[in-house]
Amino acid sequence: AQDLQDVPLAITALSDEELQERQIDEPIDLINYVPNMFGGNNTGLGTANAYYLRGLGNTESIATFDPPVGTYVDNVYIARQNGNNVSFFDIDRIEVMRGPQGTLFGRNTTGGAVSIHMKKPAEELGGWVEGSIGDFDRKMLRGSIDVPVSDSMLTKFSGFWLDEDGFVENRTTGEELNGDEAWGIRADLRFMPSDSIIWDISAETVESSSLNITSSFSDLSVFARPYDNGISDNSENRYSQTGIRASNDSDGTLEQLATGNGLGNNVDSWAISSNLAWEGDFGTLTFITGIRSLEQKFIIDFFDGPGFAGTYTLANSGEHDQFTQEIKYNNTFMNDRVDFVGGVYYHSEDNTTDWSTLFDIGAPLLLADREMDNDNTSFAVYGQADFMITEAVTLTAGIRWTDEEKEIDIQDFKPGLAANNPYPNILIFPAAPGTELTTANLEAAGIATKLNESVVTPRVAVHWQITDNLMAFASHTEGFKSGGWNARATSAQELIPFDIEEVETQELGFRSDWLDGTLRLNATFFWMEATDFQVPSAFVRDNGTIAFITQNFADLENEGLEIDVSWAPNEMFNMYATAGFQDAEQVPGEAIREQQANCQAGLGGGGQGIVTPSCEIADPTRSPDSTYTIGANLTTQLPSFNGYLSGNINVRRTDDINVGTSGLPNGLVDATTEMNAGITLGVGENLRFALECQNCTNELVQHSVLAGTFYFNEPRRVTFRARYSF
Repeated sequence: AQDLQDVPLAITALSDEELQERQIDEPIDLINYVPNMFGGNNTGLGTANAYYLRGLGNTESIATFDPPVGTYVDNVYIARQNGNNVSFFDIDRIEVMRGPQGTLFGRNTTGGAVSIHMKKPAEELGGWVEGSIGDFDRKMLRGSIDVPVSDSMLTKFSGFWLDEDGFVENRTTGEELNGDEAWGIRADLRFMPSDSIIWDISAETVESSSLNITSSFSDLSVFARPYDNGISDNSENRYSQTGIRASNDSDGTLEQLATGNGLGNNVDSWAISSNLAWEGDFGTLTFITGIRSLEQKFIIDFFDGPGFAGTYTLANSGEHDQFTQEIKYNNTFMNDRVDFVGGVYYHSEDNTTDWSTLFDIGAPLLLADREMDNDNTSFAVYGQADFMITEAVTLTAGIRWTDEEKEIDIQDFKPGLAANNPYPNILIFPAAPGTELTTANLEAAGIATKLNESVVTPRVAVHWQITDNLMAFASHTEGFKSGGWNARATSAQELIPFDIEEVETQELGFRSDWLDGTLRLNATFFWMEATDFQVPSAFVRDNGTIAFITQNFADLENEGLEIDVSWAPNEMFNMYATAGFQDAEQVPGEAIREQQANCQAGLGGGGQGIVTPSCEIADPTRSPDSTYTIGANLTTQLPSFNGYLSGNINVRRTDDINVGTSGLPNGLVDATTEMNAGITLGVGENLRFALECQNCTNELVQHSVLAGTFYFNEPRRVTFRARYSF
């Protein structure tokens, strides 16, 4: 593999050992270690991660929205954000690339990409097993075993099981919420029929149940922010009062919700991937195939009401299937002075989502009940070459052409239910003629039900190997994020499409090693412009009321600096630090200027849009001016029993941040500091015990605000682990 110190990219790479040392148990934990990265679970959904890199991110998980930070497992793209908090089986490394990856990774990586690489089967019999217990009655088992069948066929089997009660007490039903239940198994096969062919095949299945429901502190309402009422300690008792009873087999249907049951979020998925590499005198051909299927069923009360169906509740049942195929060619030319990679890429996705929305007006009122089918197809051709101009200077030039088609079809069940209501405890009123959520009504309103885009995204970079230990680079890269539809709308007139978002980024940086390779210092300056930025803004309905929808209402400009430092003077001690600085600014278009002139920020839906209550343009959401991380690990040998004792600590500081969109006070969060720490005792070569804490100081950190309700980080968690390797 190429040394990342020689690559002109802004990238953070973490090995398996570093993942364990830093207590990274799931992908969302990465936000503590990557400069200019922020994130959290989607509102309501503990299985979905909303990543933000350099001001670009997405909090919507419905299938008509695509995330600008792509997630990849073994080079296979995971399209849906609702299931991107992928399970860790046996990880080799994780790489987080910042900025658009328009040439080699393609669409929906304008903010960056999280690339997870699983360990391949080993040539010798061996493995490990780990068990852990922790706060909130958390119990986890996981392990992996390598079983070589022959010199040419190797296998690996991995699995995990997790059970946790949760840290939110439901005062209405007496249940514990925001826990985790999950299990998964994975099988890997490496087949090497000759010296020139390596074929890796994997199959996995995972079932998980995880809520991220809004919660209150002490005796506050969910609409009262703890910070504003003197509460800043996450150890305060957190509670919910929704009247919907929890269920680990929620089917996400209106029928189940009408009985007062089904609160939950369940995701069942399976995936098969294949990576066939054929190396010869002609170069290397790689065939990467991915098949992934995901079912998600959830019922979530966003306003935490004590009624049997909650206050503002969404019941959702979705099926999401995807297929990807990439054929990649690598070779060197001109006496190894030109290194070329090129290929073709195909992506097909079928999504079916059936969902209902209820609002309590004294009794549950059905706002909408619809089913949507949306299909995505993407085809791309790309090529990139590194030209060695001199022994020290290399020029990189690449280009990718992408053609993308999307189609939506929707049907409305509400008219039929209004005519013959099967749920006597739910109010169902007929929709006004022409507003029903149907494909025919969309087309009658002039709303496109098909989108097609062809986009060219180039990359140019030059890097200069000044010395063996110092490299400088400059680059220009472009990328794009797909368009889509406002599928959360409750009338046909509001289910309108938005266009693609395009990003251009320039980077200037260096990579360096000092003190005989024990000290590493990397820095990257960046300048970014996102045109046709997808943001929410005011939409005036026919009756004069205002809705807030996503459109290409603005541009986003950002510039900043990212620094990575690590120092390992010996095998017993290492420390690391990262710092991210950015100055993001939204540049509004005509529609937002009009909203600004009318000062509509405080109207409707809790103040969406990007205009502040004082009629200014809000700071971009989830884009703190600075983030800092510092950590260290110290190990002491214990010769008396052939063991060791090590301690680790890391601290993350995040500057003031706007986690809403319009700059309302309930979305403005002061700077926060979070700390993780742990002690590990190794006994012999195979056994080790660890005592760890995450969020050791119980810092309260607000991640989101939704229509005046709040979502926070998890409280302090202490975990004891035992791991045996063989």
